[in-house]
Amino acid sequence: MNRVTEAYLAAFQGASPPVPAYGRSLPLEAAYADAHGARLLGRPLFLPESALRQVAADLRTVIDLVTSLPDRLFDGDRRRLCEWLGMDARATDLACAVPAGAGTPLFARPDLYFDGTGFRLLELNAGSELGGVDWSAINEGYLRLPQFRRFAEEHRLGHVDTGREIAAYLRRLAAPVTGGADPVVALTDISKNIARYRAWYESFVHHMAARGIDMRITHIADLVERDGRLHVDGTPVDVVMRYFTLEEYCAEPQAQEWLAPVLRAQDKGTVVFFASFDHGITANKGNLALVSQLRDEGRLAEAEAAAVDRVLPWTRRLTPDLVPHCRQEQQHLVVKPGSGSSGDGVTIGWEVTAEAWQDALATAALDGRYVVQERVDGALEVVPDGDGTSQWLPVWGVFVFEQGYAGTFMRASRAGAGSVINEATGAAFTCSFTYPDPQ
Repeated sequence: MNRVTEAYLAAFQGASPPVPAYGRSLPLEAAYADAHGARLLGRPLFLPESALRQVAADLRTVIDLVTSLPDRLFDGDRRRLCEWLGMDARATDLACAVPAGAGTPLFARPDLYFDGTGFRLLELNAGSELGGVDWSAINEGYLRLPQFRRFAEEHRLGHVDTGREIAAYLRRLAAPVTGGADPVVALTDISKNIARYRAWYESFVHHMAARGIDMRITHIADLVERDGRLHVDGTPVDVVMRYFTLEEYCAEPQAQEWLAPVLRAQDKGTVVFFASFDHGITANKGNLALVSQLRDEGRLAEAEAAAVDRVLPWTRRLTPDLVPHCRQEQQHLVVKPGSGSSGDGVTIGWEVTAEAWQDALATAALDGRYVVQERVDGALEVVPDGDGTSQWLPVWGVFVFEQGYAGTFMRASRAGAGSVINEATGAAFTCSFTYPDPQ
């Protein structure tokens, strides 16, 4: 437990008046409270600023390694990488239609555990459809509380405003269309998620409005093409921000028809499509298996190898020849699909029976698109809970944009509740604050 966490818990237990479990009753933006307020953790988390800056730099190195894989291993042919990753033909065509190096700049949020000394990478998430983009609303809620604000001043706490970083990213991205003015952004979806996550989208829209960005929620089919521009409710838009994945696009029969006007407008230079589908290659977990293997084979530069050693657990594509080893190491391994989200298809070795583990290995090995990864144990956090405390396991989503470290997205589950931590499994939400390292 770090010194700021100890100080916070001491204030909670012994101060007069005591520091309450703030997360239960934060003064939040109304839209954010409607979307997420019922699921807040009892307190924020604290880490040295250097730890987050270091992991952001290491993650950028890993992502750069991922984007270099076609040149390192496939003679520059991204299609061969996509084939190795098991991407289907349509997804490959879309991802590779963007010339190498010509896609929209990096916009990623890898998920990690913090083990008490450093971060360990669970998966890369890259593309405009990321969750947690309005999480700075929680930091702002805490800083509205006088007692917490005094604590923050005493310990010199800080945070990076992810919304502000997104606003800066969008302004730069849209500059060829807007000439540098604040862009109008169409937040678009193609699926039932637009209804399921409507409150989340509205919270994001409200959050970005406070940072000078006008966002309009729309189904992509409802974008109107007029005079060479795309419009939402009669307003011309400068950026079409997709909140659907490459896989969701490929599963929708009408998606190509709906996207065609967007691509025409982009070709004319009147709109930016964000993010380009090549982010779908970057996000595939199979890339981590290749990077891990390159490290073990001694084929990385010294600085690259050091970054991989710090953040990436041993990872391999699960093939039939690995099954005997994986069967023996059940308590130390997890099986994951190369693509997908929300924990779908994940099998945690230490949480299932031997029979279920063997079945998962056999199915995944035959499929050819799964990876197996070394177990990572995250450090538990003590959280005020009623009259006492409880322990929670957090996942650290670390935003890394083209301009660098861009804040965190924090989810946590009660200790013992399982290793898949997300909205669907009942995770609680919080934020993080950083403090300076000792001089």
